[in-house]
Amino acid sequence: MTHTTLHEHPEQLFAALSDETRLRILMLLESEHRLCVCHLQALLDKPQSTISRHISMLMENQLLSQTHKGTSNLYALNERTPLWVREILRLSRISWSLSNEGFRLLKQARALYQENIELLQDTPQNNENIIQKSGETTPSNKVFNVLFLCVANSARSILAEALLNRWGQGRFRAFSAGQKKDSSVNPNTIEALKALELPTEQAASKHWAVFLAPDAPQMDLVITVCDTLLNEACPAWPGRPITAHWGVTDPVRQMAEHPDRDPVSFFIEAGRALETRVKLLTQLPDYAIEKIRARDELSAIGLMSE
Repeated sequence: MTHTTLHEHPEQLFAALSDETRLRILMLLESEHRLCVCHLQALLDKPQSTISRHISMLMENQLLSQTHKGTSNLYALNERTPLWVREILRLSRISWSLSNEGFRLLKQARALYQENIELLQDTPQNNENIIQKSGETTPSNKVFNVLFLCVANSARSILAEALLNRWGQGRFRAFSAGQKKDSSVNPNTIEALKALELPTEQAASKHWAVFLAPDAPQMDLVITVCDTLLNEACPAWPGRPITAHWGVTDPVRQMAEHPDRDPVSFFIEAGRALETRVKLLTQLPDYAIEKIRARDELSAIGLMSE
């Protein structure tokens, strides 16, 4: 199967992806820049002969490229793979990351890459002509500060804070705040945290002025989780953090609209919706987050007057 054949007969791609081991090899390599056979063997818990056989098939189909460092055979996605094929693999990897097994294996793959970065990164003397992903030349100990905002800081932002501190532990540090002063955490939020097996001790409503103080931690990302704040002016956060919006249905409004249902269920549903997004955020490599920051900075330059 050549890349030209793929365009003419896209069904051949799905034949190549129909085997679980082959698909997982491709998803792991879509996530990481390059991995060794030994890494794939450890991650997928398969004999080397099995991994090598599937790699050979993927090489024949021109989906992988091979390089050598010392005695190690290293594999990466073929840089000439058509964009539509890469998009299929990317979406498959995102979907897989939402499962417990996929999340675990992708996290282990990230750790393996960082632990073996001297082996796996590109070096000029290899003359491999492989484009290196920006920002992956050295291991990163960066911890990203993330602030979740909601009007009252009583439910959704509290849930998002707890979820990111759980799933992003060691790489992300989450905070939450609201627009209203003198707000308090909704009691149903506490019950939802318990149902989701999340800690409740840190749950407390805060006005966003707390994070504008000179001694406040500087944020890398600021995410609004309620539609009310979407079109309102938020503070100019120090350091120009990346901003995003994750609209989630208001559980308080749902509770009022459906008095016949258990009110806690709406808060748990909001938590589940946020958990999916939080998991996807934790799958973003450092270089991707920094790339978004660079885009925002360049856009800001373009808006400056002469």
